[in-house]
Amino acid sequence: MTAPTPCVRLPFLRGPLSSGVEEADAPAASAPQAGPVAALLLWPGLPNIPQQGFYCPADYPFSQREAAACLEDLRQMGDAALSGLPVGATAANNPRAARRASEMALLRELGGADNEAALKAEAARKLRIEREQAQKALIWVWLQEERMGELADMARTLARKSSVFTLSLGLDSADADEANELASPGAYAGAGILGAPISLDLGLMPPWKMVTANAMYFLPSALPILAEGTMAEDLLEELDFVPSTDSALTADAAPADATLLCARAPAWRAMGRSRPTGALALDEERLWLVRRAAS
Repeated sequence: MTAPTPCVRLPFLRGPLSSGVEEADAPAASAPQAGPVAALLLWPGLPNIPQQGFYCPADYPFSQREAAACLEDLRQMGDAALSGLPVGATAANNPRAARRASEMALLRELGGADNEAALKAEAARKLRIEREQAQKALIWVWLQEERMGELADMARTLARKSSVFTLSLGLDSADADEANELASPGAYAGAGILGAPISLDLGLMPPWKMVTANAMYFLPSALPILAEGTMAEDLLEELDFVPSTDSALTADAAPADATLLCARAPAWRAMGRSRPTGALALDEERLWLVRRAAS
């Protein structure tokens, strides 16, 4: 039997929006997922890494403790901003500030002795900053998806309760069936009081291009990327996909009722840019996968 080839699912880090109430920090992977065991979600480097279902890069610039501090900072800043309070300094900045100060001191020492070494040190410093910002962006995406999951639960609950109330007012059976279908656990919309629609705007999710651009810093170029949702739709328009002939991928990355398509391109092209960026993470050629329902 051919061993399955793992791939990473994007753009969602937590998986599908939750269909039920979860613990605040519990990964959405505990909810039912579409896709194969070998199609992994990208873990942003936080503590309590799940035992399966996630790909966790070993070269994140932040330690797990720093990543957790960053997540808490983002939560507090978001709460403060919503409350109209001033946003203060963050705890996660302290170790980074100390590290950068030491790096700058090293650059000053190298500047007078070895210009080539100084340039290499400066390039390494800039790359580290880019990677730190990329991981911080992924942690922010993780938080936004958590909050969108909470909103999805609220929308479903409100739709169900509103539907029951509307039915008690004598809504006819045809409209009742439609209302119940919209308010089902797998939906993010419903019929509210007197049939007024209740819906969750999925446009509030972080843009897939932003998620993908930051994820590229931590995904090896040889690791296939399985696009889902709007990202898959956009890639189908942007890249030239053909049916996959890789049995290891086909057997594990597409269910029986779907066809797996693949295309090779650098990330800058997949994201609709017209030229290379100069960043290796975005300029390396990668294998992109999408599922298409079998006709």
